[in-house]
Amino acid sequence: GAEALPVGILAAYGLARLSTSGFNELRAALFATVSQSSCRRLALRSFQHLHNLDTTYLQSSKPGALSVIISRATQSLTQVQNMLLFNVLPIVVEFMMALAVMASLAGSGCAAVAAATVGAYIVYTTRFSDQRREIMRRRNKAEEAASGVFFDSLAHCEVVKYFQSEKQEAARYDAALQHFEKEQVSVLHSLALLNFGQQVLVISGFTAVLALTASRVMAGSLPVGDVVAIHGILAQLMQPLGILGGIYRVTTQGFVDLGKLHGFLQRTPSVDPPANGGLPFAFQGGRVEFRDVHYGYKQGSPLLAGTSLVIPPGVKAAIVGPSGSGKTTLLRLLYRLADPTQGQVLVDGQDVRNLQPESFRQHLGIVPQDSALFNETVGFNLRYGRPEASDAEVEAAARSAQIHDLVASLPKGYDTPVGERGLMLSGGERQRIGIARCLLRNPSIVLLDEATSALDVRTERHLAAAIEELVRGRTCLIVAHRLSTVERCDVVAYLEGGAVVEQGSHAELLARSERYRRFWEGTPAEA
Repeated sequence: GAEALPVGILAAYGLARLSTSGFNELRAALFATVSQSSCRRLALRSFQHLHNLDTTYLQSSKPGALSVIISRATQSLTQVQNMLLFNVLPIVVEFMMALAVMASLAGSGCAAVAAATVGAYIVYTTRFSDQRREIMRRRNKAEEAASGVFFDSLAHCEVVKYFQSEKQEAARYDAALQHFEKEQVSVLHSLALLNFGQQVLVISGFTAVLALTASRVMAGSLPVGDVVAIHGILAQLMQPLGILGGIYRVTTQGFVDLGKLHGFLQRTPSVDPPANGGLPFAFQGGRVEFRDVHYGYKQGSPLLAGTSLVIPPGVKAAIVGPSGSGKTTLLRLLYRLADPTQGQVLVDGQDVRNLQPESFRQHLGIVPQDSALFNETVGFNLRYGRPEASDAEVEAAARSAQIHDLVASLPKGYDTPVGERGLMLSGGERQRIGIARCLLRNPSIVLLDEATSALDVRTERHLAAAIEELVRGRTCLIVAHRLSTVERCDVVAYLEGGAVVEQGSHAELLARSERYRRFWEGTPAEA
């Protein structure tokens, strides 16, 4: 029996250590599912909120900075969850047990000094860390700025090469990195001060405890063995105290990151959602009306001032006027990418502000001045407005837009990647994909925002049949600068000074309107 005892104790010790390790790993495995699910939901909610914001805010923001905010917050969420759930409670229990053992061995005086040391440590750590939050916010802002410069430069790599500005861009990025470096050094310096202050408190307190126990040993009221035990307890307390300080630092940083994301999530779009989700759109032919519309991007600088325009169902209307007269803005208001500050935008008598966006916009199709393409395949970009379209329908739309032969000649056909923003294709090719994409969507109301401006006149003439097919039988608003486009329209609305000042057919306006005639005389001739 006596010989078996050490073996049993060793076996029990080994089993206990193995169980501890096993339960720790099981906890980590189970928590991984919870934490990653939380991160995914937070990232998805942030992404959805991003797309719910108005385009004016998104266009004025730097994608790199927004990406850093969301990425950093999702990482911090896992760290904060892990620290608060699995570290704080065990450390508190360990403190209480250690203080109880110390009180039983050396009396309440030593335990009180140790408890006071822990209390001072916690107060110092929390107050100093609170002061560090502003430093960390500045560091985060500097990091976001550096990421913004990085992404912005890459997004405009062609412009950089056109102007041989590689050194200039490197200097711009380095300036942002230097600012980040300065703020990061401030964070690390403040961390060093925090750590040093913590060590001063811990060592001072524990030295006082050892001095008390040593005096009792000298007085003969405390065995030397108990001093060794108390020293071991103090050493055991050092580690969780250090962990506790680390927990507070990590959670403080985490709350700074999450606070930044919270501020972003609290941002409301300038376009208010319709009450109770909005009404479903009832298409009744596609009559479009702008009724006394006022709008301006900046306070006190109206772009549209009392614009009124009615486009009957099935009519092709050209919107022309000097640069900055608000032509494209009318299309944005119709799509409800912005709301007028005064007046109404009506489709079939229904105010677009009261409609369900998804119900209304599925009837709209647009070809902008520069068709934006995703860094995906040709097929993905063609199907973007109608993902369920068959291969035959995609090919038919591509043929109508005279892009099929080019796509077929590519190495992977419709599975060929188009590159960032479609830069592997020419401007005209991107525009033809945009026209094909709109054809495939088969909209009830078509918006063309200088859709052929990126094409040469010959290609535009070849595309005339495709565009005619696109607009046939549909209400169509065409922002145009080319005479050939305007001549094919049923009605022309001439904008000037924020209002429609002339309306009629192209021939009628040329005959009766001096300013319309002057406008076209000042337009460059088509080659």
